[in-house]
This record gives sequence, C-alpha cells and structure tokens, in this order.
Amino acid sequence: MYTTGQLAKKCNVSIRTIQYYDRRGLLHAKRTENGLRHYNDQDLKQLQEILIYKQLGFSLKDIQQIINDTDNNILKSLIVNQRRKLKQEIKDASKQLASLSQLETFLNKHYDFPGNISQSIFDKIKKTKKLKLLRIKLLLIGSIIDFILWGSILYFLFYQGNLIWLLLGILITVALTWYIAINYYHHTCYIFPHCSHQFRVSFSKWLFARHTPNTRYLTCNKCHQKNYCIEEYY
Repeated sequence: MYTTGQLAKKCNVSIRTIQYYDRRGLLHAKRTENGLRHYNDQDLKQLQEILIYKQLGFSLKDIQQIINDTDNNILKSLIVNQRRKLKQEIKDASKQLASLSQLETFLNKHYDFPGNISQSIFDKIKKTKKLKLLRIKLLLIGSIIDFILWGSILYFLFYQGNLIWLLLGILITVALTWYIAINYYHHTCYIFPHCSHQFRVSFSKWLFARHTPNTRYLTCNKCHQKNYCIEEYY
C-alpha cells in the first residue's frame, strides 16, 4: 500500500496531482478509518499509464475514456485523432519557423522601424517572400535563355545549321534577357541602411550599379549618401 506522498514520489508528481486525479475519478484511493488515502499496486500501474497518456498529449477527458475502455477501440480512435492533430501542429510549427527565419533576416538587414512596428514587420516578411518568388521565376527564365542560346550555337557548329537559326536564337536570348532586367527593375526598390529611406532610381543607374545578391551600390535621394542599399520587393 502507498500513501499519497509515497505514490507521488514514486511517479515523480506532486501530491496535489494525485489528489486531483482522485477527484476526477482517474484514481480510486482506499480510505483508512482516519480518512487517509491509500493506493495499491494497481493504482500505481494506472497512474503510470495516465502519465504516459498525458505525455502523448491526451486530455484527462480522453484518458478517462481510455481507462474505461476494455477492448481498446476508443484508444485506437484517439490515437488516429491525436496523430492527425500532431501532424497539423507540425505543419503550423514549420510555418512559424519559416516566419521566424524571415523575421530574423529582416532584423539583420534593417535598423530603424516605422511607428507601427508590427504591421511593418508583417509587410516586410510578405515582401521578402514575394522577392524570393520573383527571383526564382526569373532564374527559371534564365535557364531557358541558356538552353536557347547554347542550343542554337551547338546546332550551328555541329550540324552546319543555317545562320538564320543562330541569329534567331541570339535575338530570342537578348529579348528574354531584356525582359528579365525590366521585370526585375520594376519590382524592386531599395532601402538606405543609415536613414532607412525607401527609394527607386532610374533604370540606367540601376542597371550599371555595383551589386551583390541582396544589395546595390546606390545614392540615397534623401540623405544623398552612397552605400550598398538593401533590395526589397516593390
């Protein structure tokens, strides 16, 4: 036999937890003449099962049904539901992790925040995602350009093709390259790192500016200083 304290210590839970489970009908203590609760080995086993089910995410209401179920049909059904619930939570957690990564990227690139910080961060995260999708789209078009250009060159060299096909391939390549440049230009703006001013420049300045994958060396039209400015979706 175990007292409440002994049972709690054996299962590494608090005495209040044992008392609460007893009130909920999950445990069934035997009362002594002076009103003290005592538990047997069956109660110990049941408490261990309750704690396992709790660890697996089942509610006390679910656990009550499991305990009263003799053929495990309820348990099987609850396992299916719990698995579905956990899979959804994993999906939600993955989305949250992605948002946190985007937020961290934003915080590493930006220094001053506008007044409405929450809305600003939310907008920045959406813009970061849009810019990423734009780059992927244009990268795919770039792959098509490479295929057309090298395909026309190889066809001309190895199969003694007509010069017209080579010129046509070059013209298509130039047209698609121009499309990529114009499209990217119209969907980007820049933030100067010191004053956090958002601005755009002329196409010629944009085209010939030194740049990295995420910045361009531009002159801010507010503070008139030059620096590598952070690229953002426009």
